[in-house]
Amino acid sequence: MPPPVVTLTAPQSPTRARSVSQPIREDVATDFYPHAPLRSHSSNSILRTSTAGTGSEARGKGRARSSSLVTVTEVGGDEPENVVDRLGVGSNENAAWVNAPGAWGIHIVLILLAKILVDAIPGMTQDVGWTVVNLGYMAASFLMFHHVTGVPFETMTAAGAYDDLTLWEQIDSGAQYTPAKKWLTSVPIGLFLISTHYTKYDYTLFALNFAALVFVLFPKLPILHRLRFHFHPTSYNSDAPTPITSRPPSPMSKRK
Repeated sequence: MPPPVVTLTAPQSPTRARSVSQPIREDVATDFYPHAPLRSHSSNSILRTSTAGTGSEARGKGRARSSSLVTVTEVGGDEPENVVDRLGVGSNENAAWVNAPGAWGIHIVLILLAKILVDAIPGMTQDVGWTVVNLGYMAASFLMFHHVTGVPFETMTAAGAYDDLTLWEQIDSGAQYTPAKKWLTSVPIGLFLISTHYTKYDYTLFALNFAALVFVLFPKLPILHRLRFHFHPTSYNSDAPTPITSRPPSPMSKRK
């Protein structure tokens, strides 16, 4: 016959049982945990300490939050009034000449004439001459296609439909990858390659020619169509201050 199994149970300490079951007084909990939520004895609702005074002081002492230095805006949107104005214009004479006969070949003629005039300067070398022609064409192209907005003449049917659009944005009614825009994009690239060849890949001249090419090709990207970049510091907004401290003080520092 197996011996009986005897189980020993230690008596629970009255002090420990009371410390677990008895709720902590609110004044004691506030001294040790000033930011901790307190449970009410009568219900399960959470009573939180008021921080209205601390929030107002942080707003008064906080540093004003500043917005971005670069802002991007879209012009000439697709509002009904703008669409109606453009449809009422009919043929935009300011941009229609780009598709006219001889409009493509005039770029080659102007580049050759500019090269002849530059070579007429005494002491002008081939590398510097092609760099001057390249920089001059890039500057004139950017000024004509990407800087000047609107139309040079005002008509009764335009009604300000193209006041905020550049010539590049007016060509082919804003359509992308058209034959005219492909030609106007390939001319700067071809002129850059010719300039790079005659400069014998000099680092300084190559950097100038490449920077001018990027400066002209960047606004031709379809993703930047009718977008404007504004580089200027904006005013500070005092309604949305940045708090001085990112977290409340610890209980130990408050007790000291």
